[in-house]
Amino acid sequence: MRIPQRQKEASAFAGVAECLPDVGWGFIVAWGLSTVFTDVFSASGSANLGPFWFASMVGAPAGLLLCFLAPRPAHAAVRNLTLLAAVSSMTLGLILLALSLQSGAGAEMQVAGGFVSSLGTAVFTVLWGSHYARLDAARIERMAACSLTVAFGCYALVLVLPRTAATLFVGCLPFLSCACLMMLESAPSRARTPLPPAAKHPENELGRLNLAGFARLGLGIVGATSVVSVFWSWASQGAIPVPPTAFSACVLSGSLVAVVIMAYLAKYARSLNLGMLYRWLLPIVSAAIALLAFRSTSLDVFATFLVFAAQALLNLITFIYFAELSQRTGASPVKVFGLGRFFLEAGFLAGLLLQPAANALAQATGSYQGALCVLLAAFVALAMVSIANQDRLAFTLDADDEPAPMATSARTDSPAPPDAPTPPVDERPDTAASTHKSPASPSGADTFAEACAAASDQFGLTKREREILPYLAQGYSLPYIRNELYVSQSTIDTHVRHIYKKMGLHSKEELITYVRLRSKQQ
Repeated sequence: MRIPQRQKEASAFAGVAECLPDVGWGFIVAWGLSTVFTDVFSASGSANLGPFWFASMVGAPAGLLLCFLAPRPAHAAVRNLTLLAAVSSMTLGLILLALSLQSGAGAEMQVAGGFVSSLGTAVFTVLWGSHYARLDAARIERMAACSLTVAFGCYALVLVLPRTAATLFVGCLPFLSCACLMMLESAPSRARTPLPPAAKHPENELGRLNLAGFARLGLGIVGATSVVSVFWSWASQGAIPVPPTAFSACVLSGSLVAVVIMAYLAKYARSLNLGMLYRWLLPIVSAAIALLAFRSTSLDVFATFLVFAAQALLNLITFIYFAELSQRTGASPVKVFGLGRFFLEAGFLAGLLLQPAANALAQATGSYQGALCVLLAAFVALAMVSIANQDRLAFTLDADDEPAPMATSARTDSPAPPDAPTPPVDERPDTAASTHKSPASPSGADTFAEACAAASDQFGLTKREREILPYLAQGYSLPYIRNELYVSQSTIDTHVRHIYKKMGLHSKEELITYVRLRSKQQ
């Protein structure tokens, strides 16, 4: 039976209308961009990187840490009051900022405004993260990218509007975001649909989240944002000569590039992880610092554009990653976003606190590039620590729990139940200590073995690589595989490197996801 064209159009419009509230996070991002990176709330006619920004960099991590520590509101009325308080604090902060410019008051009013408003943005970040954690992985990535697109669209509108109209528009952004959340809450089919078993988020629980591993992973995020923060400070102070109009253009175009990169990753990457993020961030930030050596205004502007693109990409992918991580571990998204975004904001604050030392180093070496290179080296070291511990963090399912499959998400699947000898507790790479182990289901074990065999045949793995593949696909550590197969460390490293190269993968997490998907297709 043929569906009338008008009915098709109505159905497509209904689908688009249903997705519109999901982009409400973009209004909060646009609020931050507009208050800081435009001259609407600045008496100097340039970016507002002064007391207001510094106070917000202190208040944001403090607010996120409070969200992590505070109990999750159990009743809808308490949640609505929290949302109202967040909108009120952002509005109050904006009023204090505007009054400080009108009255010519000192920095005290701007400091108060920045701190108060940042608490509201922290609450909004956690609430939006909680909503995104209820979606499937593909939708999380799509809606996060659309939210960032909405953010730079609003930011561009603020740049062209008259000052009074721009002020009123920025003041309305928190209310628009609040309205989107309330629309989602009032839609039972969207906001209150029971989650799949593997994605249930216990109230105030960390689930299977490895908190120590999560903290180590946060070091790489802190390192990246610290470098960007120092770069921003020098650009706003004129040490890196960037005209104000070019500065705003860099913010806008950098956000657009981040969306394009995210769309590429969502289409072609088998799994989303922070290791993939660092493979994009490191070259971008390194290229920006290298361009400063030529001391050309046009190249300085391009370097600033690259840094903004890197920061927008970091902001976007970490938001998506925390939502998917909450699903994988079954942890409360309030906890995951409270702590995860705390690392992001703490990196900005660390960059501001490091600026005096960076200035001294720049003066001693006679080059800001030298100081940035030192910070970049520290970032690389912290990123390597994060990547090394990522597999340990991402799959922390207890050995005696058989993970339930995610019905709607391919990227957040956990590895199939292993059909291999149980390793000692201290050798299990991704498990907590347990007193017993439930036997794997024969059908699941057979499907898993068939998936590994099919992958081995397709990619032409050698006999030894075929033996190693099932261990890797079940998340076992390299020392454990080495002991089981009686091979040297250098040999196991070589075989694992060849497996990744032949299969076109880059990490154990990607391999686990690939084999799991293949086993579901058997």
